[in-house]
Amino acid sequence: MTETNNEFHDTQGSPIHAGSGDLNVNPVYYTIHESVQQQARGPRLTLKGDLRWLKSRFEPPQNFGAARDMLRQSRTVVLTGPPGSGRRTAAKMLLNELADDSTPFTVLDDEARSQDLRLDKLKVQPGHLFVLDLSDSGEDVFHARHRDLLSFRTILQQRNGYIAVVVPDSRKHQLDSDLAQFEARIDRPRGASVLRWHLEQESIFPSDQQLASEELARSLSAPMSEIAHLAQVVVQARDTNPSGDVSTWLSEAVSARIDRSNEVAQQLSKVPGGRQRTVLLAAAMCRGASSDAVFFASHRLVSALSLDGREQPRMEQEGYRTQLGDLSIDVAPNNRIEFSLRSYDRALREHFWDNYPDLREPFCRWVDGIIRIEQFTAQDRKNLVDRFVEQALRTNSPGHVKWLIDRWVFPRQNGAPNALRDYGVRALLRGLRNERHGHFFRRLVYEWSRRNDLPGDVGQILVDVCTEVIAPTYPEQALVRLHHRARREDGTGDPTAYQALVALTSRDPILLWLLLERLTTGLANQQQWPIDHFLFLAIADPLRLADSSTRSQPLAADHTIRSQLAFCWREAMLARPDIVAQRVCHWFDAAGRTAPHDLLLGILVDAASQHLHLLGSLHVLARDWSRTASGRADVFVRLSQLIDMAQGLHSTDYTFDHAPEEAVR
Repeated sequence: MTETNNEFHDTQGSPIHAGSGDLNVNPVYYTIHESVQQQARGPRLTLKGDLRWLKSRFEPPQNFGAARDMLRQSRTVVLTGPPGSGRRTAAKMLLNELADDSTPFTVLDDEARSQDLRLDKLKVQPGHLFVLDLSDSGEDVFHARHRDLLSFRTILQQRNGYIAVVVPDSRKHQLDSDLAQFEARIDRPRGASVLRWHLEQESIFPSDQQLASEELARSLSAPMSEIAHLAQVVVQARDTNPSGDVSTWLSEAVSARIDRSNEVAQQLSKVPGGRQRTVLLAAAMCRGASSDAVFFASHRLVSALSLDGREQPRMEQEGYRTQLGDLSIDVAPNNRIEFSLRSYDRALREHFWDNYPDLREPFCRWVDGIIRIEQFTAQDRKNLVDRFVEQALRTNSPGHVKWLIDRWVFPRQNGAPNALRDYGVRALLRGLRNERHGHFFRRLVYEWSRRNDLPGDVGQILVDVCTEVIAPTYPEQALVRLHHRARREDGTGDPTAYQALVALTSRDPILLWLLLERLTTGLANQQQWPIDHFLFLAIADPLRLADSSTRSQPLAADHTIRSQLAFCWREAMLARPDIVAQRVCHWFDAAGRTAPHDLLLGILVDAASQHLHLLGSLHVLARDWSRTASGRADVFVRLSQLIDMAQGLHSTDYTFDHAPEEAVR
């Protein structure tokens, strides 16, 4: 082979390795990264971790065995059952029985809400497990997914995959015979058993007598999700009152969830005045704040609802403290507003949001105004955000939450940091974690990720919520958003999305495969994103690709991954010869530790085979590397042989002694 000049220049320092209102609110300022981490409470569960958590608390419903048999026989089960019977959890647990730590598992949340996302466009891995919950799907989406499922089952059969579909009883009659044959109906498990499992996992051990109490009876007939929430409240009661006993904690939890809607309706029927009602709502939204803070909050609500023109002059009205007493609102010794009845404030909030849908938008603007008032503490503001988001999402108004997030997260018009940023992050996190509306906020993050003008601060928030909140449950969606953001980072600061992508793919071979596929598609376009070359060189770890200790075959032997690696290498060699040399030498070194060497060397040769000058550069680089202290002559010799074969200089094809057939393609 004729020697040529080495076109792969070794450029040191190239980033091809994985890096690890009205008043000044003055919140406790964390860095953006700390802000998200501080607010992402609790253990960071991966999807597999979440499944393990559920398994330890799962009470199998009646007929669970029949559903298991249907799934294993047909690779499909359509779960039906009464509302609140835990069908979604049962679907996850059915599939979890078929999974190990390396099994791909996807919850099709967005596909259950968008008519445009077809199932046959999904990337199905061997043995892939899917959950599709159609309980809250609209009519059009339900019918679209119904049509998709018939053809999607064929794909699952080919890839040895499984799917559990949750269908509400109200739509069971709409299933045609082709899908109805896979139905398995489950019945509600015993509420007491479900609560016991949850509490025992938290080291709380109720007796049969305590679980059979009359006080608990109504709570134990609630939907499974509410029983799980009741268990959380019991744990909170234990943590705040460790000297109490199980009966005390159960009693506190039940009283905290009591329905007081009738009591609220009765009170408001006797309170016709607008100002008095604004005081009630302000007290409910700001419970725990000072009485002065609640006064100014209610005063602003009077103005926001244009009630001030209908009132007597201020000095002719009842005094504020008198109003509080007349409305049964307590002022604690520390001058904080409270209600004597537990959960009364929650019932008040729900009453106003339910009965005045036309005022939800003014309520939203009111919250944006009062969060800035001087009398609020940081904790008061956090409580306000939590209570507003809860009501907005409960009444299906995620757009109101988005409006506040935009107001609080984005920098001011002069480019100065927004003092309310951390509260915007708090609202975003609560939206992302909401089971019904999480998809809306993941879509918001997606829209941010594709903005070329996204401020750096918001870009950092995007990266952190992707890694801390989205990735544990929806890793593929996190990867897509991070990739879009990485392509648009301006390079003036740390390449945070780039680093997050490298870290994310280093832990999950399925995500590595998905990012390789995205890079292959992106690099095939005429208008390439420069960062894609760096991303490829960072994630293409040869030792990981050649490792077979935890797999039946190494990733580099998979035909699809092998072709993607070769294509991306070719594009990097052609477009960025200045940055590939160091990484190519890394591959030479890894090939020397891999038997056979061809597993990795063959990919490099395949990448260069269509361009004679690339083969020449590869040869020269290997020759020079072999003469260094860490180089190996046998690797250089074998690479030279493969290059000759690629040029047709030998009539015999090379083969692997121990590698699978895919490795030589």
